[in-house]
Amino acid sequence: MTARKLSISVPPEVEETIKAAAEEEGKPVSTWLAEAAIEKARAATLRADARAAASELVAEYETEHGKLPEESRQRARQFLLEAGLLDDESWRAAG
Repeated sequence: MTARKLSISVPPEVEETIKAAAEEEGKPVSTWLAEAAIEKARAATLRADARAAASELVAEYETEHGKLPEESRQRARQFLLEAGLLDDESWRAAG
């Protein structure tokens, strides 16, 4: 695999955290950062897929039974927040 150089800027405390974590795992900082970026991207994809699946389920339910009550929507929102599948920003953006 061909590697490309990137330049990033981080606060000093983040730099120390990164270096310590890479050292603990016995990896170069660049390898550790690349793996961390891949993990973050995969997690974002999984969250997006989960939100899409949830939206599809709600749409199917509402097609059959009518609009989901607001109380149920709020309970679902709380569950998704607690499960880490939703953050307040994405909820506000959805309207």
